[in-house]
Amino acid sequence: MATVNTASALNKETITLAKIQAITTSLGLEITEADLDDWHSLLASNQDSINVVESLPNYLPAVDLERFPRKDIHRPTIKENEGNAWAWKCRIEGASEGALKGMRLALKDNIAVKDVPMLFGTDMFTDYIPEVDATVVTRLLEAGAIIEGKAVCENLSLCASSFSAATGPVENPYAHGYSCGGSSSGCGHLVGAGKVDGAIGGDQGGSIRFPASHCGAVGMKPTWGLVPWTGMATHEPVHDTTGPMTLDVATNAKILQVIAGRDEIDDRGFGVPAPKDLPDYSAGLRLGVKDLKIGILREGFEFSIMDPRIRDQVLGAAEKFKDLGAEIVELSIPIHSHATDIVTCAMRPSAARNAYLGTACGRRGLYLNGLVDKMLPLDQAKFDKLYSTGKFSLLSGMYIWENHPLLYGKAMNLYRRLQDEYNAALQKVDVLITPTMPYVAPQHAEIASSPLQQMDKSRGCAVNTVCFNASGHPAMSIPVGMLSAIEDDKVMLPVGMQITGNMFDEAMIYRVGSAWESAFDWKINGNAKV
Repeated sequence: MATVNTASALNKETITLAKIQAITTSLGLEITEADLDDWHSLLASNQDSINVVESLPNYLPAVDLERFPRKDIHRPTIKENEGNAWAWKCRIEGASEGALKGMRLALKDNIAVKDVPMLFGTDMFTDYIPEVDATVVTRLLEAGAIIEGKAVCENLSLCASSFSAATGPVENPYAHGYSCGGSSSGCGHLVGAGKVDGAIGGDQGGSIRFPASHCGAVGMKPTWGLVPWTGMATHEPVHDTTGPMTLDVATNAKILQVIAGRDEIDDRGFGVPAPKDLPDYSAGLRLGVKDLKIGILREGFEFSIMDPRIRDQVLGAAEKFKDLGAEIVELSIPIHSHATDIVTCAMRPSAARNAYLGTACGRRGLYLNGLVDKMLPLDQAKFDKLYSTGKFSLLSGMYIWENHPLLYGKAMNLYRRLQDEYNAALQKVDVLITPTMPYVAPQHAEIASSPLQQMDKSRGCAVNTVCFNASGHPAMSIPVGMLSAIEDDKVMLPVGMQITGNMFDEAMIYRVGSAWESAFDWKINGNAKV
């Protein structure tokens, strides 16, 4: 684009030669002495445009506070927060009628709710109050839901365990001292313990499915872009996905029906149907699986980190589809074994710039500038308050940019290969089955644990989940059994099975999940229901 304005003397006093030379020096470049005056005039001409944009009011979605007033906003007391899963309590009553009338819901605390503080799992800042409602919030309220508060989000929404939040560990509803899974840890506890009817989580690598698996819940990561991310704190735009967490499949489908569909703001969903044009996600819940083909993704059961008991439990659960009239088909997708390596080289560099350094750009959507303002500048004091997972992500990403600048592009090209190979497999079967997590919930890390000890608690947890964030496919975890904890064989913890389907075919995933759930009791390890 050509220059717009001519630099004035005042502009040159603002955009000085010293500032220009500081930029070139930071890039290891220099402007020739003979051209300095020209470049000073050219670059100073930007100041008029900067002044205009800074003077314009921000353009934010309207929030109807009269229709949906925020009541009783407060940090929960210890008495009302058993399990430490609530970040903030409030009450926002939805419409008097609607598909979710009276349903009590929690929201992961990376979701903006106007006038309700967002902790985002950190103490880098403690005073961020969003000016907007996320699209999912508006849709839930218009459908009659009651929002009861914000559920604890792990530190900057980046930890697969549930002990990284600045507010302290979130307890597994089945065993105190054990992980809920993260980063939607509060949602996992509140749903698993039956304290709410459902929750909206966020998933960039498994953060809906991890807590669903550990807490005995149903967690759906929809097709990338199906549910608008508008008004949610980003981690990495290609991975950002939000969806429902519930105790049963039918309720999950009902909530997805309300929150899905493009909103004309979030560019992740520009190719997604409008809400009125969505399929009926509940239509197949009672159709069963007779004559369907259930694919067993071989590589998903062969990772060295996989607890053999998990492998056997989930394979046994999948075999039960035969009793319901389905055909079991084993498939091999070799690239699945390398998906986490591919994601490391794409997600880490992108997240470093999008989530930590305030340099997110190149997307159409709603930018939460108030949140970015709180995070910047990333100085030593704020870095020290990052949890080990955040430091690891930032430093890994910047290392890759500095030392392997072409690797991000190659990894993103390989995302297309992942998508193509999963698509090819899903032409042969109706869904793919893997374990959600490779092990049952571990105990929390000790407070004084080293970074290595903290990170080790979730090592390898995403081997079967982050691949479908990379490819964009929908995937849902349902509980299919219980196994004893590694640390104590008297402690019994849930096991999740992941069901993955074709792009935008959440209805098939719900159909398959509902058939298993209706026929078998996961709390007695998949025995047939009487």
